[in-house]
Amino acid sequence: MQDVQKTILSQYACAPSLNNIIAAWNQALDPAALIDQWYDRIWNIVTAQGYGLDVWGRIVGVQRVLTISSENFIGFAEAADLTEQGFNTAAWYKGTATSSNVSLSDEGFRQLIYAKAMANITDGSVLSLNAILLALFVGQGDAWVEDHGDMSMTYVFNFIPTDVQASIIQSSGVLPRPAGVAVSYAIRGQA
Repeated sequence: MQDVQKTILSQYACAPSLNNIIAAWNQALDPAALIDQWYDRIWNIVTAQGYGLDVWGRIVGVQRVLTISSENFIGFAEAADLTEQGFNTAAWYKGTATSSNVSLSDEGFRQLIYAKAMANITDGSVLSLNAILLALFVGQGDAWVEDHGDMSMTYVFNFIPTDVQASIIQSSGVLPRPAGVAVSYAIRGQA
């Protein structure tokens, strides 16, 4: 501590044995470096790592491990998700999809935490939903929300999402669904 003498009760301020013990402990156990390290690795979300990001994930309500569907199936545009493919590009649906668990890297999980934190406080407007997409898919390509004006909207992606990104989009709960609004997903272009 910087000035340990201020923490001693006045009735013990003149006790030489107690003051010597406290001074020795203060030299041996200076918590300043530990507090700085704790702040950088756990509390500051910009620099948090590993366990610190796991704590932030619990706070905002997301998990590092995602279950992804690793298969696409033949489907049609009205399926409103990102798993449908055209003929000669995917397999027929056989009743169950092969899924696996994937653990996100620290940077990927940090983006997911930012997006979920923004989703937790969003007002559901197109502007705020676009800000969430911008935070989640920075550097990936264009992504935006189309409001159709009839209580339906579409999350549009101008890039082909990976299996992990498709899982984040559809099953992580990060992209909000405003109350009473039908949500669909579309890939409009290949970046």
